[in-house]
Amino acid sequence: MTTHEQTTHAMRLAPASEQPRDALICVFQRGGADGLNMVVPHGDKDYYAQRSSVAIGQPGTDGGAVDLDGFFGLHPALGALKEIWDAKQLAVVHACGSPDPTHSHFDAMDYMERGTPGQKSTASGWLGRQLAATTAADDSPFRAVGFGALLQASLRGGAATALTSLEAFKLQSRPPELPKVRAAHGQLY
Repeated sequence: MTTHEQTTHAMRLAPASEQPRDALICVFQRGGADGLNMVVPHGDKDYYAQRSSVAIGQPGTDGGAVDLDGFFGLHPALGALKEIWDAKQLAVVHACGSPDPTHSHFDAMDYMERGTPGQKSTASGWLGRQLAATTAADDSPFRAVGFGALLQASLRGGAATALTSLEAFKLQSRPPELPKVRAAHGQLY
């Protein structure tokens, strides 16, 4: 499975003539992302006691976390998100998971994308069901976009499109943004 297939992005780009709408960008990391080192609980002494060899330093130290609220901080590589946090346009859902007791990494990923813990028979994903429930007659066919060869499980069952490259996703209403989007997309990898 390629990295493109491993990351889910859902977004809606409104034409320039419309009022801006909210956008949800969902990045689903399939392993390799350490949540405690992405959003660092630097205010918890146990974090440093239990993770002495991998902990991100305190805010204000060299390579330390970027403080968010006095208790949590961002990994320094995610520091650019601080501005979005300060504008109250970013939320972090920390220490969440599935109530299903599976010990299978693959089943757990599948359940998270479908939003139905313990039920393998659900054909649609949580984002796909939301898209289907809220589709309007004037919605764009690119209301939701998943990057990768296959549409991600979370987007199945709704108005979503899978794209294999940013070039295939023609940003016709905002062509100057393509280099910025391409650069941001590349930084994910």
